[in-house]
Amino acid sequence: MRGGFDAPGGIQYPLKEEALPMIGRLTGTLVEKASDCLILDVNGVGYEISVPASSLCQLPGLGQPLSLSIHTHVREDSIRLFGFSARADRSVFEMLLSVSSVGPKLAMALLGPFEGKELCRVILDENLAALTSVPGVGARTAERLVMELRTKAQKLLAQLDGNDAGKLTRGRGTTQSTLPTLVQEQWAQANVIDDLRSALQNLGYKDKQIADVVTPFQKRQSGGEELVLEVALKDALRQLSGHLLGR
Repeated sequence: MRGGFDAPGGIQYPLKEEALPMIGRLTGTLVEKASDCLILDVNGVGYEISVPASSLCQLPGLGQPLSLSIHTHVREDSIRLFGFSARADRSVFEMLLSVSSVGPKLAMALLGPFEGKELCRVILDENLAALTSVPGVGARTAERLVMELRTKAQKLLAQLDGNDAGKLTRGRGTTQSTLPTLVQEQWAQANVIDDLRSALQNLGYKDKQIADVVTPFQKRQSGGEELVLEVALKDALRQLSGHLLGR
């Protein structure tokens, strides 16, 4: 049976993309967040939105206003919302979905350690090592990404370069820097390490990789340093993939 939604009276309507409104942006209040998703309250309606780690690292504190660029992903039996702090990241996400072997899960994984424009440059540089450092991306997939997206990435990057209009916004008419040092909320210290480990597991990293990057954070915390989950996650992702970009 085709999927759908139940209307009053028990009538089921199929989910047809052409008949559904596509959500392009949501602005509301951040009420919940986890390692790979959040709930945004928009006029009393809570939208569950999947977000990549690169956007998670830029979230404000709970109860704060937040605006996200949204990709509405429709299937016969489900509708999912994917949110991005920058319009550029959403554009790159949609570019990734144009590759037949890439679904939303893998596209989100690729945007974990890389921001949108950075990933375009990785593809243009044919940096297979950086691509295969992402869990779920093997050599063949990396080669296909480079082969199929080289031209698209070049055109998209040309459009995005120098355009800062799509940065994450808090409130109306203001922009928020993407630097993780501006993250305002400090998570309870007792849970930061566990949440960091859980986030990396959800992104598909192996236990050995996780242990290697989490241990230094545990030592820093034991030494009295207060950790912020979003900052720690961003640093961990840079350690897992940044060295492959020559940084």
